[in-house]
Amino acid sequence: MSVQIEKVSSIERKLSFTVPASNVGKELDSALRNLGRDAVLRGFRKGKVPVQILEQRYGRQLRAEVAATLINDSLKDAASDMEFFGQPSVEKGDLKRGQDFTFAVVLQVKPELEIASYTGLKVPYTPGTISDEQLEEEIGRRLASRAALAEVTESREIVATDMVLAELDIKDGEESVHQHPGTMINLQDDTYYTGIDQLLIGQKSDAEISGEVSFAEGSLDEIAGKTLQVAAKVISLQEMRAPELSDEIAEELGFEGGSEGMRTAIQGQLHERIEENSRNQSRAKLIQLLIDENSFEVPGALVEQQLNLLQEQLRIQAAYQGQDPRNVRFNDEDMVRMRGQATFAAKGALILEHVAKTESLDVTEDDLEARYQMLADQRGQTIELIKGYFQKEEAVEELRARLLEEKTLDWLLENSELVEESAEEAEAKEG
Repeated sequence: MSVQIEKVSSIERKLSFTVPASNVGKELDSALRNLGRDAVLRGFRKGKVPVQILEQRYGRQLRAEVAATLINDSLKDAASDMEFFGQPSVEKGDLKRGQDFTFAVVLQVKPELEIASYTGLKVPYTPGTISDEQLEEEIGRRLASRAALAEVTESREIVATDMVLAELDIKDGEESVHQHPGTMINLQDDTYYTGIDQLLIGQKSDAEISGEVSFAEGSLDEIAGKTLQVAAKVISLQEMRAPELSDEIAEELGFEGGSEGMRTAIQGQLHERIEENSRNQSRAKLIQLLIDENSFEVPGALVEQQLNLLQEQLRIQAAYQGQDPRNVRFNDEDMVRMRGQATFAAKGALILEHVAKTESLDVTEDDLEARYQMLADQRGQTIELIKGYFQKEEAVEELRARLLEEKTLDWLLENSELVEESAEEAEAKEG
């Protein structure tokens, strides 16, 4: 077999193959022998069908199978050192006994990058600020974890987060089908009177209310799935109420230094979060600078790979939000936007790989261990469980590749000059 490799473009290679007629004949004979061992035709015993009849009956199918085998085996040998993307494009002639078999395969490959300069770049950096409102909101969120039910003493409208103690009389026409002298109703998630929240929400906390309610199927048996007349008298109202910030509460939440210590610690955590967000924005701007300053083609199959990954991430996000990921649809505008993001990601990945290889950057076992530990801490699981998950899913190499990209990005940022700009200046540039 002979092969010629032609550089069609920076991202395409055409491999032209010629398989000698003698090899073609051997492969056809081997395929006929394999078929003959199991072939069953009327008038012949199993395995005794003459070769001529087999070739007459199954010749076209056999030639197609042999052609496919020769193409796959030849490509596997010739492209063993080539990294390509997507499905190869095959151009082939007819396979015939006694003739050489010629075919060509076009592959999409990585471009050979020549990055002029990737150090000393001036990268915009917008430092984040923490407002008093943000700090108070975060403190409130922490205090909410210690919230407890408390009696509502003032007169106000009932809201969806309330617990309502109410006297109920539920009728089907003139007949009373359910009565209760005082039942506690959780308006957010009540399983006995599902649907009654629509009647109560917005009413006064000391009101007597009547109206029609359509109860869900999972409600009490006598009212489930029915639309009935309800008379409700609100006896009392309870709400989840967070405690005020105090030294005692701060200690319960695990902060040292009392309420002021908690405030200072939370401010520091917010600062770290905002700082990391600012650096992430600078990382993205750094990649954009390198893409803008280094023009190169990107394999379409790599863009499609990134596009599929992005769509899968969006479906996972939808699942976390309680949606069925199978129902997630993308319109034309979504696809244009996501394809742009996928192209950016594909080009960025190629640049980062080039820099990592040039600078001999690598991910060590210590780096992997540190990431396993971080994930274990975040999820409240053991490091052994996290490791087992990645090994079971055969995702260790994928994690290693992601860590290498992160390490390369950090290296690039450390070897760049961060140029501070205000949020207004950044918005003006984007606009």
